[in-house]
Amino acid sequence: MMITFYFGDTKDMPMYEQLYKYLKEAIENNELHADEKLPSKRKLAAHLKISQTTIETAYMQLLAEGYIRSVPKVGYFVLSHLVFPKKRKVKETIKKKEVVTYAYDFKTNMVDADDFPYQKYAKIEREIILDKLSKSINKMDYFGLYSFREKIADILFAYRGIEAAPEQIVIGSGSEHLISLLVLLLGRDKLILTEDPSYIKNYLLYKEYGARVDVCDLDDQGMSIDQLKSLSADVIHITPAHQYPTGIITPISRRIELLDWVNENDHRYIVEDDYDSEFRFTGNPIPALKVLDEFDKVIYMNSFSKSISPSIRVSFMVLPRKLVKRYQESFSYFSCSVPITTQLALQAFIESNEFEKHLNRMKNIYKNKRDTLIKFLNLHFGHRISIKGSDAGLHFLVEIKTDLKEDQLIELAKKQSIRVYGLGEYYIKRIKRYPYPILIFGYSHLKLEDIENACVYLRQAWKEI
Repeated sequence: MMITFYFGDTKDMPMYEQLYKYLKEAIENNELHADEKLPSKRKLAAHLKISQTTIETAYMQLLAEGYIRSVPKVGYFVLSHLVFPKKRKVKETIKKKEVVTYAYDFKTNMVDADDFPYQKYAKIEREIILDKLSKSINKMDYFGLYSFREKIADILFAYRGIEAAPEQIVIGSGSEHLISLLVLLLGRDKLILTEDPSYIKNYLLYKEYGARVDVCDLDDQGMSIDQLKSLSADVIHITPAHQYPTGIITPISRRIELLDWVNENDHRYIVEDDYDSEFRFTGNPIPALKVLDEFDKVIYMNSFSKSISPSIRVSFMVLPRKLVKRYQESFSYFSCSVPITTQLALQAFIESNEFEKHLNRMKNIYKNKRDTLIKFLNLHFGHRISIKGSDAGLHFLVEIKTDLKEDQLIELAKKQSIRVYGLGEYYIKRIKRYPYPILIFGYSHLKLEDIENACVYLRQAWKEI
C-alpha cells in the first residue's frame, strides 16, 4: 500500500517529523497493520516528491522507538506484537487551585520588589556566565560550591558572630531541601519538636519526610523548658532570635537552659532557625544561640529569603562537626540543589560589597514602612490596639481590644479586600487563649501609599470595635 500524506508548514515542524508522527499515529490506530511492509524509501520519496533522506530520518525514528523493524535487503515492517490501550476521553479535569487575591495583603513571606538592585545583579550574572562559569561548570560539590561557602562563613562571623568553617556549611534550595537532609541525617526514629505556634510548614515538612514530630508550647521566654523535659525529644527546631510568629526573643537564661538540655544527651540537637535576624531596628542584633554552643550541638539554619528574595531559593545550614563526618560518609552521592550560576552570582554579589549595601538600604526602607504602618494603625485605632514585637523582623503583632473574635476580624477585613492573619492560624495543636484577638501584620512588600490606604479600609472594616 502506498502512503499518501500532505505536508503542512515546515516552519512549524520539519517534514521528517510530520511524516514520522503521521506513521506513528497510523500504527497506533491500526491503520498500518502488524507485519505490514512499509514502502521503500525510494518509492515513497518519489510518490511524496521529497528526498529519501527525509523518509530515512522518519523511519529511523520509528525504528528507534520500536514501532517498526528492519529486515536487511528486504525493508521495514510494522512490529507484530504492538497492542495499544484504547484511547478514552478524560471525564474529569484537574481543577486549578483557586487563589484568592486581595487589594492589600499583610502576609509575612514577601520582600520589597521595587528596591532590589536589579541592574547590578544582572551585570554580575552576565559577567559570571561569560568569565567564570567555565571554570566551575563541572564542579558538583554536594555541600555546595566551596568558594561560596567561604563567603557565607565570612557573613556569619561578621553579622552573627558565628565561627564556622566552610566545611561545615551545606547549601540547599530552601528549607524544604535542608529539612529533608536533616531527617535523613538525624534518622526518622528521632522525636523532633517544633514550637507551637510556629511556621507550620516546617512541622508539616518533618512529618511528610517521615520523621516523628510533635510540638512544644511557648511561654513568655520561648519554648517551654518544663514541657520540653517532659516530652523525651531528641531534636528541637526553634527561632530564638525572633520567634515566628509571636516575636518572642529568647533571653540568655532560657538559652542556657536549652543548651543544658541538649548537652545532657549525646544524640540531642537544636536546630536554630535564624530566619530574619538581619533586621533589627533598635539596639544591636540579638546574638545567635550558636555563639554559645560550646559542645557543638546546635545546627544553625538561615537563608537569603529575607535579605534578598524568597524566590532565589538559597538556604544554608551549619552542621556540627560530628554530623559533617556522617554527611561525608553517607551522602556523597547527593548533589547540591542550587544551580552553580546562582551560587557564583551570590558569591560575587557578596564580594563586591553590593550585598552589604543592599542590606543596609533595606533596613532603612523596612524601618520606614514599619513606622508608617504603626503610625496609621495608631491614628485609626488608638488606645484600642497594642503593638508587640516590632523591634525586629519584618512583621509584628497587634492585639485588638474588642469583643469580636479573631476570625470575625479577619472576615470583616476580607470584605474590604484586605487579608490579615490571626495568631490562631499558626497553632498546630493547642491554641492558647488570649484576652483579646491578636493579628499578625507583615509589611515588607507593601508600598508606603498602600499601607496608608489599607489602614483607612481597615478602619471601615472594623468600625464595630
